[in-house]
Amino acid sequence: MNATIIGGGVIGLSSAYFLQQEGWEVTVLERGDGSDGCSFGNMGYLSPSHFAPLAQPGIISQGILWMFQQKSPFYVRPALSWGLMDWGMKFARACNASHVERSARPMAELLLLSRDLTAQWETSGEMSFEYAETGCINYFQTAKYEKSELDNVRMGRELGLQIEVLSREQCQALEPELPPEVLGGAWYKDDAMLYPNDLMRQLSDHLEKRGAKIIYNAEVVDLQKDKGEITTIRYRKANEGMTSSQALTTPDLVVLAAGSWSQPLAKMVGEYLPMMPGKGYSMTVNMPHQPLRHPCILLEAKVAITPWAKRLRIGSTMEIGAMNDRILFPRVQGILEAVPRFFPDYANDLAFRELADLKKLKERMQEKIWFGYRPLSADGLPYIGFAQKTENLMIATGHAMLGLSMAAATGKLVSEMAGGKKTSIAVGAFDPGRY
Repeated sequence: MNATIIGGGVIGLSSAYFLQQEGWEVTVLERGDGSDGCSFGNMGYLSPSHFAPLAQPGIISQGILWMFQQKSPFYVRPALSWGLMDWGMKFARACNASHVERSARPMAELLLLSRDLTAQWETSGEMSFEYAETGCINYFQTAKYEKSELDNVRMGRELGLQIEVLSREQCQALEPELPPEVLGGAWYKDDAMLYPNDLMRQLSDHLEKRGAKIIYNAEVVDLQKDKGEITTIRYRKANEGMTSSQALTTPDLVVLAAGSWSQPLAKMVGEYLPMMPGKGYSMTVNMPHQPLRHPCILLEAKVAITPWAKRLRIGSTMEIGAMNDRILFPRVQGILEAVPRFFPDYANDLAFRELADLKKLKERMQEKIWFGYRPLSADGLPYIGFAQKTENLMIATGHAMLGLSMAAATGKLVSEMAGGKKTSIAVGAFDPGRY
């Protein structure tokens, strides 16, 4: 049996890994060169703490307020687009408490399974990617965000997660070299972190050593279908000109894991996936000495920080709209200005000061600032499962900011469903046909 996976990000490679384990011959088509994308520039979190879907009460009203602030972490690019309007209406309908309650358990199960499977890659010796079970601390500075976070803590504990609510003094004791200026925090002890760049390189190497074929710079331009199945995948090699294309024929299974590029590809075979790209930014700086001990999220600023052994990554923002290469510098500025508000001592750290030199950063934006597109489903849950109208097509996309966090579990579920096996967890909530 042969499987063709469209998309060589962490979801596609994880699907290839578990399909290969089940005896499938695997070919991966990746539109890029395998060195960039959300799978590389993300924060490296494995986050059971993120069990609440992106679509939740209050996000619409807060998002509208943020749209009028240049440095805010959220922005919707206005456009006369049916896709954006359709996605927006469906997203708005999902922003309610009952949707969050229904979604929290399946999301938590998916995230916990994924963390455990990813940990096995490291502990088995197959790969090594700075995996660390340090948990993640969500810091708050105001009573408003404290109340919201305590509601999240309550729900997380009901799901069986280990969470410790921290006072200001406890937060500072956990970070003695870099005491945070906060009201308090919530320490999600089930979370873990890794260095995604190492994971991606080693996962692709692992697959190729075991016989998988990964074709880079291969942009899929057509999916041909006959009698309800995909029969031919035509792709264009980026270095072979606009007219040169190649084809893969009669795949037994096609897995669509192309992230934000999945929707137009699904449309080629008559499948409907309400989804929008959400641009996010991150910046990475080398740190000869790492004073921060725990990954953390600065709640009021919606900024995430990951401290690896020799480097620090800072990331945030959600720009929803058509894809483009434009960097909105005020939003980058907002990310960097938030960090010393929570960690004042960063203002004295040479490495951070060099990164936060806004004049130099603006002059070298393309070099210093990474951005990528997260695939946002219309209800905040990923699409995982067989397509509705195409028998040999599986969908594995729509993971938003949680692609890395959910990748291993998604790959495991893809392989189980493809083989007709009972899945490790219930998958009904992730059915691609729910719209």
